[in-house]
Amino acid sequence: MNFVIPMAGRGQRFVDAGFKTPKMLIEAKGKSLLEWSIDSLPLELCTNLIFVLLKEHAENHKLDSFVTLKYKKYNPKFVYLDEVTRGQAETVLKAKHLLDMSVDLVIYNIDTAFNSVTLHNTLINNKKDGVIGAFVDLSDSSKYSYAKLDGESNVTEVVEKVKISDFALTGFYHFTNPEDFISLAEMNIQNNNTVKGEYYVAPIYNQLLEKGKNFVIDICQSIDVLGTPEELISFKNA
Repeated sequence: MNFVIPMAGRGQRFVDAGFKTPKMLIEAKGKSLLEWSIDSLPLELCTNLIFVLLKEHAENHKLDSFVTLKYKKYNPKFVYLDEVTRGQAETVLKAKHLLDMSVDLVIYNIDTAFNSVTLHNTLINNKKDGVIGAFVDLSDSSKYSYAKLDGESNVTEVVEKVKISDFALTGFYHFTNPEDFISLAEMNIQNNNTVKGEYYVAPIYNQLLEKGKNFVIDICQSIDVLGTPEELISFKNA
């Protein structure tokens, strides 16, 4: 499977909080946030590991060297960007030329750690047209993306920042056919079809659902969201 890791943001909330190190290299409990995130994945299924990063993070912080050191056995590839893109979907498209179109596509971020004992099996035996990582969120917050399911546990809708169910998304996005993602991501950019000015990955599932595609969720057993300084502090103190 292709595993694409978009990490070409500047982590502005961490910059504003006084952090000098790029977010993904910040350490917590003996590991960088990048490692906490990547080590959550079923890397044994990965045949093509790609990181998309800012050139400045490679030049000033040796981010690519760090990744190569930690994940050398997976022969990681890199795409270097001069500027921040207009969203995760656009960032992933920057790696299009490195994708193996004959195998699945996994997209994952660098600020969420989770544990799922079922994800490997779901990706092999029950993936349908794609698998979306999720966790049970019983809070009243609507700060995540959410998936709604039908009676047979098939995904019927995915929404950003609106709580349509208790199934919040981890940021793990899988497409059995990479072309499903690429064609719609490119079309959305061509048509300037954004959500609050950004090109997200999650809404693409809705477009594919309209085309008759079928998706399932994989529910993790634990999760640590590390996207803000406050969440990082909570994780360190847990």
